[in-house]
Formats: sequence, C-alpha cells, structure tokens
Amino acid sequence: MKRILLLLLCLPALAWAQALEIIPLQYRMADQLLPSLLPFVERGGALSGSNDKLFLRASSRNQAEIRRLVAELDVPLRRLMISVRQEGEGEDSVRGGRINGSVTFRDGKVGAGGTAQVFSSSRAGNDRVSQQVQTIDGGHASIVVGQSLWVPLRQIVMGPGGAVVSETLVQRDLGTGFVAVPHVSGNRVSIEVSPRHDTPGATPFDTRIERLVTTISGPLAEWIVLGGSILDGAEQGTGNSWGTRSASSQRRVLLKVDELP
Repeated sequence: MKRILLLLLCLPALAWAQALEIIPLQYRMADQLLPSLLPFVERGGALSGSNDKLFLRASSRNQAEIRRLVAELDVPLRRLMISVRQEGEGEDSVRGGRINGSVTFRDGKVGAGGTAQVFSSSRAGNDRVSQQVQTIDGGHASIVVGQSLWVPLRQIVMGPGGAVVSETLVQRDLGTGFVAVPHVSGNRVSIEVSPRHDTPGATPFDTRIERLVTTISGPLAEWIVLGGSILDGAEQGTGNSWGTRSASSQRRVLLKVDELP
C-alpha cells in the first residue's frame, strides 16, 4: 500500500519534470533541424515539429540543452553562386595526294596522260562556355541552355496481318548546363554536380553528347577541376589517292562556389 501511494505521489512530479515547450524558429524549417536534434533528446522525452515550430517534451535540463543547439543551428541560409566553365579545343588536319591517268591507242601509237594533285589542310578551333546560377546551402540548382530538335522515328511491328509501319516525330533536347546540390561547412563546400554539353552536328543523328556526374569537395571561391577528356584519331587512305587524316580534341570542366553577402 505504501509503494502504491509513493508511486501516485511521484507521477505528478514526473509529468511536471517533462513539460511541453514550443520553440519558434527564425530561419530554418522544423524538418531541417529535427535530424540533428533528435539524438540529443533524453530518454523518455519527445521532439517533433511543424513548419517553423518545434515541440519539445523533456526535463528543464534537457530543454536548455536543446535550446542551445537550436540557437547554433537556426541561422540564416548561406547564399551561394555556383559557376561552371566548360572548355574545349580541337584540331583536324588532312594531307595527301591524288593521281588520275589514262592510256590511249590511236593510229598504232600509244599515248598517256594524267594529272597529279597534292593537298594539305588543317583546322583548329576552341570553345568556352561559362554559366552561373544562385542557390542556397543544400539547395537544388539547375541551368540548361540549348535547343529542341524533332527527330523522325520509324517503328515496325509484326502482327497477324503482317508488318505494320508507323512513322512519327520525337523531341530531342540538346543543351549545355549543369545540375548541382552544394553543402557548405565553414570555408569548404561539398557539391553533387552533373554538367552536360551537347554539340549538334549536320543532322539530328550526328550529335556529340558529353555527360559528367560526380561529387567533389574543395575550398570556397576557388576553381576546382571536375574532369576532362582527350580524344585522338587517325585515318590513312591508299589507291589512286593517298593521305592521312588526324583529329584530336580535349575538354575539361571546372567549378567554383562563391558565398554571397
């Protein structure tokens, strides 16, 4: 009987020890802070949130600890400027010659004639694309500039009555840009980024597509090399025409994240 009475006397004290407190937030939403705060809630306590408010049931000591953590985490989101630069260089050269000849018989005489041609040409070019987009720490940034092409598509379906041919047009989007998600800690940034660079050719089917997907970290306000590519090729011809053709290209992608005031 004494034990039951003692327990009944303690229940109001325990309920009062873990009072409910509503903590308003100024800069962040509740779902942004909950994953960082929940591990610090005492056993038997509870923490939830909605929009810009947190609901905490804990002892006064634990409430003071949670309020201190909220003050450290509920800070203005850092504004960022993400810059991506894509640079490319290429060279194409052709050297060779061509011979055309003929032999004739006329009035018992043999005649011969022909022409010879030597040619050489080279071409070099470069392109540089720079793009910028603003976002916030942890935000999703995206920018793509390009064009949409309509490409013919033919489908052949075999059925009971034979082959059925259908022709239609499908949209193909080509562009240059990137998608990025930055996370800043102090003076360093970790960023998930996927730049793209599409170069249309003479026809919709002759298109060069470049993609890069990576996660990288580095200091703020400094250029970081994401990656690059080098292509080399050569061809040779024989017969009445001979020569060589060589082509090379190289490309690299750089990224920089600046903090805005």
